[in-house]
Amino acid sequence: MLDYRLLEALEKVGTLGSFERAANALGITQSAISQRISTLEQRVGILLVKRDRPVALTDVGLEIAKHVSKVKLLENELINVYNPDSSIPTLKIVMNADSLSTWWHDATAPFLKQHNVAIEIITEDQSQGLAHLQEGSVVACICSTEKTLSGTRSHYIGSMTYRFYCSPEFHQSYFSSAIDQQSLNQAPAVLYGVKDKIHEDAFTQMGLEFSSPRYLCPSSIGMVKQVASGSAYGALPTYQAAESTSELVDVFPDQAAIEIPLYWHYWREGGELLERLTDVLLSKNTRNVLQASNSLSL
Repeated sequence: MLDYRLLEALEKVGTLGSFERAANALGITQSAISQRISTLEQRVGILLVKRDRPVALTDVGLEIAKHVSKVKLLENELINVYNPDSSIPTLKIVMNADSLSTWWHDATAPFLKQHNVAIEIITEDQSQGLAHLQEGSVVACICSTEKTLSGTRSHYIGSMTYRFYCSPEFHQSYFSSAIDQQSLNQAPAVLYGVKDKIHEDAFTQMGLEFSSPRYLCPSSIGMVKQVASGSAYGALPTYQAAESTSELVDVFPDQAAIEIPLYWHYWREGGELLERLTDVLLSKNTRNVLQASNSLSL
């Protein structure tokens, strides 16, 4: 059996991407963390860490790190069985910022009221969440990808509806004559990040090229405010846009709304708490919350 201290060192290096940060997290020296990784590599007979900048785990290292994370999750559940007053177990999840800002809290409130658990959330574009699960840095993710990873399960939980919006002043400045390729090339757009492909995919469907000047705003609420302020146009959830009816104009009122599917991916052996959270996300209540958020529009 492998030494748990060595496995934990590997998991920390993979999660934090640095020997120094991993050492600080474990309260040991950088030399000690490096020695633990080297010892583990000697015992398994294969390289587990790429000593590049930034540090990254090899494919085998990732698989071992994922196993360690699963074991930690199961241990937390077991500890709470014989010692309910111990520290609260944590589920680490990645999801898109728009889900977090709209339907997530209403849908998961029943679960949090029933279970003594903390949820640590990482926000990422809906097209990228699965990469975090594959790396083993989270136990579950919400993303737009249907394909399931080895060792995980995937369920469709619903979709989010988006439309393109801008302020009345912005519309007057850029789109008063026409909304065509020329005007769109001049009008600034705001995206969640460099991996945000909603604009590009939607424009392709409309036979247009997405070549607007662009801002990056890694905040769902921040994007709404930036669009409402008149500095850019952007793709916003219809639920959030409906809360600012006097400040926003639909850029393409004759075009169909953009539907982004949401899939819940999670480890098969993630423990009972993860299974119960999955039941909540697949429940009628969650479907109703998502449908309610999508039914609102300007």
